[in-house]
Amino acid sequence: MSEAEQKSTQRVPVSKRLKLWDDGTQGVLLGTVCKSCGVHFFGSPRFCLKCTSGDLQPVELSKEGILYTFTIVRVPPPGWQGSVPYILGAVKLPEGPSITSEVVDCPEEALKVGMPMELTLRVGGKDKEENEVVVYKWRPRSS
Repeated sequence: MSEAEQKSTQRVPVSKRLKLWDDGTQGVLLGTVCKSCGVHFFGSPRFCLKCTSGDLQPVELSKEGILYTFTIVRVPPPGWQGSVPYILGAVKLPEGPSITSEVVDCPEEALKVGMPMELTLRVGGKDKEENEVVVYKWRPRSS
């Protein structure tokens, strides 16, 4: 058996902004907080965009938020591998940042700005090593 055949498929995050655990079915979005003014960011800027401090610290962001806005995408961007049309929504987290991603498990007519949303992870494809690439999406929060 070749080395490639012996290697088991793993799940890998789509970006460094997503941290996976367990078998890659659970995870959290990563952000940064400014220790000087307390503003949170999605991702890791080099300095605070509010006060310009360089005193930043990595943090895990909330998995829940509120749908801030959304649109229906009928003409996908180049390379899109999902179905069309799809819903693209910006979810405002309690810490402050809004994170835009696909909204799933919700018909278009049921969407309402202000509705509670939660993070969900899905396999979005495979990388060159045949690992499953895990992407983050939003879905209506289950009660």
